[in-house]
Amino acid sequence: MDRQCRIYDEQRCRLAQRWRIYGIVLCFLYPQIIIAAEPPPLAVLTDVVFITARQAWQASDEAEFAARGDLLLRGVDWEIRADEARIIGHLRDPDTIHVSGAPARIVYLRADDDEPLEGQSALLEFRPRMDTVRLEGEARIVKGRQSISSEVIKYLLDRDTFAAGSVGRVRVVTTPR
Repeated sequence: MDRQCRIYDEQRCRLAQRWRIYGIVLCFLYPQIIIAAEPPPLAVLTDVVFITARQAWQASDEAEFAARGDLLLRGVDWEIRADEARIIGHLRDPDTIHVSGAPARIVYLRADDDEPLEGQSALLEFRPRMDTVRLEGEARIVKGRQSISSEVIKYLLDRDTFAAGSVGRVRVVTTPR
């Protein structure tokens, strides 16, 4: 009975802590961020960055935002899952998003694309304004029937082109339709 009470109290404490963090972030950042228990589908979002994490904080000049722990970042046409993130620029329209994870993952899908780009690596740098993503550390990108693997990959999202290479080898696989 004591063990069950401790488990219940720990769960209740974790839940209360998570909601406190959500409330603090919401107070400081509303209306730039919407926080909810479950993220809405990508198509519902317009000009909003959606963030969930175990911890989050913002610099006093509002030029940098950081979050850590079970992290989900979602924009209009992209989604990032990672362990940690540092967002530089205003949250409505960030300049750069630096993330790390084991692995960090990105899914990018524009309305006019048939297939999403899915990437993963240890470190990920996403520049939404420049439509570029840079993956480093066992990097891998899959888009449709094409797969790219390398230590470092830089992908130009608006052109669907990439540059890859570093110390190791580059592997590109394209399968016919």
